[in-house]
Amino acid sequence: DEQGQAVTAEDKLRICKRSYDILTSSRVGFRPEDIIFDPNILTIATGMEEHNNYAVEFINSIKLIKEAMPLAKVSGGVSNLSFSFRGNDSLREAMHSAFLYHAIKAGMDMGIVNAGALPIYDDIPKDTLELIEDAILNRTPDATEKLL
Repeated sequence: DEQGQAVTAEDKLRICKRSYDILTSSRVGFRPEDIIFDPNILTIATGMEEHNNYAVEFINSIKLIKEAMPLAKVSGGVSNLSFSFRGNDSLREAMHSAFLYHAIKAGMDMGIVNAGALPIYDDIPKDTLELIEDAILNRTPDATEKLL
């Protein structure tokens, strides 16, 4: 919007709510259940500290959007999450699986992802999963370095 890219869950909600109010107004007339929001999954583990919480903010935004607009759907382009690891497909795919596990639990309805390339969450080696979730959930400040 006019303020730039929404990074925080609150800003993602603000922008979605603004769109929702316009779309469901009598002038436009969309049904709430026909609306799909993409609050934009941003890249984590870039080496820039300000990017470390992007996955957490997206996951939290899902919860806020679902609370404020329960009939609307939430989607997102999952590969954005792992752009920092281009060329390391096995790590990226495991990151996508772990991210979806948490995002779906938060209420995400759909995602743009190569589902055929995703490992099953429970099949990801536990030590790898812990490192991935450290990055996705921003649990440790050195999560990026550990993934490298």
